[in-house]
Amino acid sequence: MDTITLTADLDALAKISAFITEAAEQCGLDERATWQVQLAVDEAATNVIQHAYDLEHPGNITLSWACESSRFIITLRDQGRQFDPQSVPEPDISSPLEDRQVGGLGIYLITRLMDEARFDFHPQEGNVLTMVKYLSASLRDDVVVMPVKGRLDALTAPQLNKSVHVQIAAGARFVLLDLSDVAFLSSSGLRTLLLIRKELMTLGGELRLAGLQPQVHEVFALTGFTQVFAIHTTLEEARSSFGLGRA
Repeated sequence: MDTITLTADLDALAKISAFITEAAEQCGLDERATWQVQLAVDEAATNVIQHAYDLEHPGNITLSWACESSRFIITLRDQGRQFDPQSVPEPDISSPLEDRQVGGLGIYLITRLMDEARFDFHPQEGNVLTMVKYLSASLRDDVVVMPVKGRLDALTAPQLNKSVHVQIAAGARFVLLDLSDVAFLSSSGLRTLLLIRKELMTLGGELRLAGLQPQVHEVFALTGFTQVFAIHTTLEEARSSFGLGRA
């Protein structure tokens, strides 16, 4: 295990990034996984710097890492104010961009980018955040791929919703919709996709989309939903992005 302790101010972020990037490379993470770790650590460190201490009297932040078996383990510690992640509201990622409230995105990104994230508080150690990234990237064997064809509008969206719910009732939690044959998408179709995504997330699963035609992708871009949905160019890329299964 390697460790670095720095003063918890914004000047530390560049050193933290360099430290964790080198660690990720030593552990054999690929470029995409290294970027995910960089962003998760930056969000966590920024939260400590901005909220754990008074800006006029910054304390320390300690970052440690280790490679154990098939896991890259990162630990951040600080002696600042006790942090309770349950006190942070869920970020609003479904409203129009101009209507969204700021806040909660840092924790949301951490939990989405890392395979495991655990927040603890110990009287002696203070706040302890443990994050884990799996080193191997074997494909999940429980991804349900569903092709969608033609129009996705007020008439056809309910049928898609019904079809996905049949899969969810049968135990599906990781759903990949192949939209390569969808030539038209309306707001009704978007709403249905949002509802499906929300239900799968509630169940601990994921919804991913692949193969969007240009005009369909433009609808996502116009509404800002490219920032909400996991959108991939190919089915292969989408399948691999689900990553390892979790116990």
